[in-house]
Amino acid sequence: MLTVPEIEIAPAEADNGSRTPSTPGTTASRSRRSSAVVLEGADGDPSIPSKRSSIYGAEVTNPDDPNVDPQLAELHEKLDRISVDDLDRHSDEADGDNFDQHEAEYLAEKARRKEMMEQQLLDRSKVPKSYYTNSKKETMVLQFVENFSRQYRQLYPGRKELLLCPKNHFGVKKFVCTTIRPTQLPYKELYDYRGCAKFVADCLSYEPLEPPHELPSIIPGPSYTLKLQYGNSFDYSIVLASLLRGVGYDAYVVSGYATRDMTLMDETKTDTDAIGIPSPTSMPSGTTPTGPSESETAQDKEKSGTANNAKYKVKAPRQLRSNFLLKQQEKKRMAMLKEIEAKRLEMKKAQEEEEEDDDELKGLRIHAWVLVLPGKREVAESFFIEPTTGRIYPTDNENYLGVESVFSSTNYWVNMQVCYDGLKGISFDLGDNAKWEFVLLDNTQPGGPNAKSDDNKDDNNASDDEEEESNVEILDLPPSWVEKISITKEQFETRCPSGSKSVTYRNARCETFAEYHRADGMVSRITFFADDSKDFNGEIREQFENRKDKLRERIRIPDIDKIHEFFDPGRPHGLKEHVLVDGKTTEMHFYPSARSDGLVKRVEEANKVIEHFTEREDLLVYRSVTYDENSEGQEDETSSRGAIVKMTEKFDRNKGLPAHEDPAKKTYFMKDDKVSLWRIRVIYHLEEGRIIPSYIEFKKPTAEQKNNFELLNSFEVNPNVKPPKRQHLYAQLCALLRTEQACLQAIKLSEREVKEILQARQGEERDVSLVVSVYDTIRNQTKLPSEEEKETHKGEEEESKATDLDYLSPFLVNYANPNQLTREESLQVKDACLKSLKERLIEKANIIQGRLDEVTAEYQRRQLAYSRNADSMTVEETEDYVRFCNDALFRIHILEKRLAKHKETAPERYVELDGKLRTDPRLRAAF
Repeated sequence: MLTVPEIEIAPAEADNGSRTPSTPGTTASRSRRSSAVVLEGADGDPSIPSKRSSIYGAEVTNPDDPNVDPQLAELHEKLDRISVDDLDRHSDEADGDNFDQHEAEYLAEKARRKEMMEQQLLDRSKVPKSYYTNSKKETMVLQFVENFSRQYRQLYPGRKELLLCPKNHFGVKKFVCTTIRPTQLPYKELYDYRGCAKFVADCLSYEPLEPPHELPSIIPGPSYTLKLQYGNSFDYSIVLASLLRGVGYDAYVVSGYATRDMTLMDETKTDTDAIGIPSPTSMPSGTTPTGPSESETAQDKEKSGTANNAKYKVKAPRQLRSNFLLKQQEKKRMAMLKEIEAKRLEMKKAQEEEEEDDDELKGLRIHAWVLVLPGKREVAESFFIEPTTGRIYPTDNENYLGVESVFSSTNYWVNMQVCYDGLKGISFDLGDNAKWEFVLLDNTQPGGPNAKSDDNKDDNNASDDEEEESNVEILDLPPSWVEKISITKEQFETRCPSGSKSVTYRNARCETFAEYHRADGMVSRITFFADDSKDFNGEIREQFENRKDKLRERIRIPDIDKIHEFFDPGRPHGLKEHVLVDGKTTEMHFYPSARSDGLVKRVEEANKVIEHFTEREDLLVYRSVTYDENSEGQEDETSSRGAIVKMTEKFDRNKGLPAHEDPAKKTYFMKDDKVSLWRIRVIYHLEEGRIIPSYIEFKKPTAEQKNNFELLNSFEVNPNVKPPKRQHLYAQLCALLRTEQACLQAIKLSEREVKEILQARQGEERDVSLVVSVYDTIRNQTKLPSEEEKETHKGEEEESKATDLDYLSPFLVNYANPNQLTREESLQVKDACLKSLKERLIEKANIIQGRLDEVTAEYQRRQLAYSRNADSMTVEETEDYVRFCNDALFRIHILEKRLAKHKETAPERYVELDGKLRTDPRLRAAF
């Protein structure tokens, strides 16, 4: 059994307040060769109290020391006066006025469930013995660590006490390194450090340290934290480090100091853009000057003044402008906007720094986070992971002010570097013993176990005492006292505490919900706050999953009462997007591949509906219909929105027709306010080298006119084309009248379809249905049959098979009483049954033999033909012959084996049937 030797305190010589580099003859060198841990003082003789700067950038010394600065003493007095009970009392008084009765009941129920869970987890009968007892090796390590801590306090009385042996949730002291339990969980999302960080941040609910400048007195195991789903920064970090080390990362828990926002997880100063959340769709792309420009104002005045009589007024001369000068003006404007934005950000940062400087506990707020070192899992450089948010930071981030120590499941390292300006310039090379002092002599190097330093391996001047000391058994780290972390699939999918979690940022509030937690299937909701400086009035973005109506996302803009819905493929009408303004549909987008008409988009305006198409056989790409909402309408052309005034269709170019015969646009005028003429106008595609297209316009004949029609207007851009004859024009008019009726019918079908979609959406929103995947074993409740049920089912199947395969039924049909046969009748039935089987066996053998002879004959015929014409055959014919031979030989081989097998089994089947007949109770009279 190892004994913990007395610690030798040998302070190093001071050199202007800095640490003296270690040499093989110094105390630090001796500490690496012996089982005792010796720390060097950074300020000379440790017995002389002196004012010194701590590693986290704030001066902390003993307040009873007469050499202490009075301001620091006053600060310590303020810290001592902070009471957790007072803080709770004040917070309860402030919150009591804000929460209503339902909220209070909800919080009480939540606290009750939390207390019940804690009682269940503290049941000693359900946990291993290591949770509430210490083994001999653990006791030995605790003594060793206490020795180290005593020496540390003597050498550095002004530094914060280290987090070495806190109590666990059973009140038992444990070395903090044994609390980390590396575990790899069976979920692919947790094999990457980003997935692990996001899972821990979503799964746990954060509770700040109280008081914020003191280390936690209790550090529970990671399994306990995951089951309660709440904890402080140390609980977060230990859980994350356990998961990261389980999947192969070189991860460590960092105990240090951070800013107020970081320790309180205050995200109200962080924009959503910084964490990867897309900007709102209604957010302006850039800051634009308020008010129109002079040119725009002049143009608006000119347009408004000439709106009424612009038809006969001479247009104003065109103003010529230089594109280069316009670009230069735009560049200057953008540069000014960037400068204004930079100044705004600078002022905002200065304001935040002033607010941070107002913090009386700046530099004293204790925090824990995770450090990932390079060398494993293709990690190129060190970085921090903030476990409370899951975000990645560089090692010199300004939110982290200092580091006291780092630890993992292998060892504990104390930082010997001074953090003057945050963590800038701090080295995280844990193998450098001049900057990091280890606690245990085993695993002194990072990167994994048994990574020991061999600096003194080739020292030829080592003494005999040193050689003897090197052979002394080294105290290593005992195994973790925590059980292996286990998370069920249901817990992994739920993630969020109580199924939901909310985080408030500077410009938005993000709410996350577990799948199937809400009845409407919502999994996330982001509420963007209004910003007058950006002319933004707010937006709500909601994400859905597992909806039967395929709803994926909904964006709501309350300022203009706009709702934009997005759907996954699979809806009956192929609906992709649905836009509503003031409760009325304005746009519908569709999946064209899911529709037979190729509809892509439908836009509804006040008195007009526009539809866009793609990939149609008739090359239709556009259809619009204009309504007269104030008119009563007429008989066949009246719609639910009013009388149809005009219908328009546009087509793509048909390469198979000349341009002057290929219609580009067809307009059907159903009503004209000025001239009571119903007419049809066709504009053709523009020919190559022409600047205007050809067109033709007909007056629609009435029912009395029949064959009489009138050509109102026509223009042929090519003078060499002969004018069409009257019968051709009449045929063209008849075709246009048919297309007009088809267009009118399509419009009515479209209106009916829109009504069906809107009715379906109203019903879906009234009664939201969620679907469960067939692969979801948690919610499908698939029940596997027991062994008894399997045996019963197997017996029933055998009985049913025996009933179905009654081999005597065809031969007992002609007998009145099949169960009471005479001896002669029984023998007749037996002989008939055996004869039938024999005939079937012989017939099957003949069929196989016939197929074999047929294939063999064909093979021989083709072989003889090949031997005769081998010299004159082409390569393709030869390859075809080879393929035929391979196939024929394969079939011959199979048929020969089948025939041999049949000849072998036929007598056995005959004997088997004869035995069944002899034992059949219906033929007992024959034997």
